[in-house]
Amino acid sequence: MSSQQVNGTISRLFSKIKKKQTGGRGSILHDNSTGEDHECVTINSLPDDVLLEIFNRHRLSTFPNDQTDDMWKWHRLTRVCRRWRYVIFASPRRLDLRLLCTNGTPVRRTLDCWPALPISIQYGEVVGRPPPALKDEDNIIAALEHPARIYEIQLSLTESLFDKLAALKQQPFPVLDHFLLTSFDRGELSALPSTILCESAPRLRTLFFDGIPFPMLPKLLLSTKDLVYLTLWNIPSAGYFSPESLVTSLSGMTQLKTLYIEFASPSSRPNRRSLPPLRRAVLSTLTQFTFHGISEYLEDVVAGIDAPALSYFHVKLFNQLMFDVPQLHQFIFRAERLRVPTYAELEYVFENSVVIILKNTLGEVLLEIACKPLDWQVSSMSDICNQCSTLFSRVEKLRIYGQFPQPERQEEIGVPEWLELFRPFTTVSSLYVSGSLEPLVAAVLEDAADGPVMEVLPALQVLRFEGSRNSAPVEKFVTARQPTLNVRYRDFN
Repeated sequence: MSSQQVNGTISRLFSKIKKKQTGGRGSILHDNSTGEDHECVTINSLPDDVLLEIFNRHRLSTFPNDQTDDMWKWHRLTRVCRRWRYVIFASPRRLDLRLLCTNGTPVRRTLDCWPALPISIQYGEVVGRPPPALKDEDNIIAALEHPARIYEIQLSLTESLFDKLAALKQQPFPVLDHFLLTSFDRGELSALPSTILCESAPRLRTLFFDGIPFPMLPKLLLSTKDLVYLTLWNIPSAGYFSPESLVTSLSGMTQLKTLYIEFASPSSRPNRRSLPPLRRAVLSTLTQFTFHGISEYLEDVVAGIDAPALSYFHVKLFNQLMFDVPQLHQFIFRAERLRVPTYAELEYVFENSVVIILKNTLGEVLLEIACKPLDWQVSSMSDICNQCSTLFSRVEKLRIYGQFPQPERQEEIGVPEWLELFRPFTTVSSLYVSGSLEPLVAAVLEDAADGPVMEVLPALQVLRFEGSRNSAPVEKFVTARQPTLNVRYRDFN
């Protein structure tokens, strides 16, 4: 019976109930919307399909976004009566029945008591639970002895658990859907052998690693063509894999929506820069891409892929003496939703990085430099922005904000670095400045007035400071640009 037929059956059951006279006997259901009273029926009078639909809707209300948790208490329903138990066990896929193995679960006894349902393994901080204790580790191994039934693995990996997993025989996981693995000890684990995971996982949709050294990852990815979410956080040096192998493993993924690649240190870099491939892999469903690492690695990756539907792209680069990013510029320009930004923001993130955010109504690009020396932050960002100058050709509004460090440190950034940072913004007509950056930006504009002033933000018409006139003196710059420039204070929107 289809869902529409079930809905019709439920509607008919309640619409055909005989209306009761006032003072009549029996159970009465009052309809507040119509003011009518109706005779109630017991749930046992419902057909199996309708009863199953009620159970399923209860599950969906408990799991609105197909979340993986232990909130779906289906096993309680099986204890109501024999009929309910039969209806539930007859439709394990529709009701998404799973056996939860988590902290304190006696796994072997649990697996013996219930039918051969899919198994969900959840231990550790990745699911908001304590890390597995020693007795839990034995239960985890007991569950993994049934690889054909493992639907989900979410683990915080300890050193002792790592040793036990490494001894497991390599086998495929044909129904594995979610695989989330974190390093609980936060130490430098040895590279995981391929036997610790699986030979293949053809139905895997979500893969999340945090601090896990697994250099054989691209080989695993070759068997995960249905992957939707791939998140690799804090990749240690022992887990390095080449950009070429990553691109190869991504090339066959037709459903990938989110890609997150973050290396733990700048030591993870390719030995040499590879030539752009003759044919790029097209990731037609990719909408979000985040990368944190070395620019050479990023260049090799984006040279090998196209993401025409990309709407969010965050690049965070470790600081280098020089940046050469021609492939980055071309990759962004090939993504239709990203290539024509009209609004930009420059943000200081505490003292650790500087970010340029490019936006339009369809997408957003974040370019970030992670380093502490302030002059390196600005000069490095200037270098990248000037290499990607085409992306700034339609930007009309620029906002500068953030919490700048102590005033005595502002001298670390020279005027030439700031002027280079402003150079790509040739079409900006409105500049908004707020926070502790106001005095610095004002000083840069004042110094710019001593030179070829029209070379700095030549299309500028509106300059707004959130602070007072005394905190942002730009009279010399304003005088040089009159009458086309309008300056406002305490008028920030």
